[in-house]
Amino acid sequence: ILPREVTRSPEVLLGVLQSERVTVLSQTPTALRNLTTAAEFRRTGPLSLALRLVVLGGEELRSLPSSELYSRDDVTVVNMYGITETAIHATHGRVVFASDGSFDATVGRPL
Repeated sequence: ILPREVTRSPEVLLGVLQSERVTVLSQTPTALRNLTTAAEFRRTGPLSLALRLVVLGGEELRSLPSSELYSRDDVTVVNMYGITETAIHATHGRVVFASDGSFDATVGRPL
């Protein structure tokens, strides 16, 4: 669990993901889009990330830009659904990416 100031700065968060070799990231889709933007602007070469699981929840998953953060065969992206006020997930579904960057994301099946 990271301090609030780290979670509010996509650039700082990206640095932590790389330096600490984070393997599981849980965020809202909006926060992940902001992180993706930061990664594109920071690009000085390939990202060195250890992410293996990205869990999205807290809001509807409407769009995600294709990104080397998570659009890799070794990263599983899961869309979770539940009561926002309590941060409890009731369903989950794997996000499946197509080669053109589009994706299929449903609220899945009950946990």
